[in-house]
Amino acid sequence: MIFGREDPKDKQRSIMKASKKQEVRAAKTYNGSRNAGSGSGWMRKNDVRTHDMLIENKLTYNEKSYSIKAKELQELTQRAVLEDRMPVLQFDLGSRNYVILNEDDFKMIIGA
Repeated sequence: MIFGREDPKDKQRSIMKASKKQEVRAAKTYNGSRNAGSGSGWMRKNDVRTHDMLIENKLTYNEKSYSIKAKELQELTQRAVLEDRMPVLQFDLGSRNYVILNEDDFKMIIGA
């Protein structure tokens, strides 16, 4: 290690640990289970699945903003539809937890 510099491996481990913690929290909160490898396998994609939801967790250390990518939402939605589940994007921002739903799913939940 060079003095005054953070080891990139330590930073990567820290991010992976925080990401896993976020996934564990989501699985517990929504009565689901984590997918091995954060859904990196070919069969069980995304981070957490419940009986009726497919959840993608996004980790950010930015306290002011988070960028949502259309491609990520489209891929999550396609996989959720194939599995007959509701797609949910979950992220933490500024010490608060948020979820993003498709408007049709939100309307169904509220009975609109």
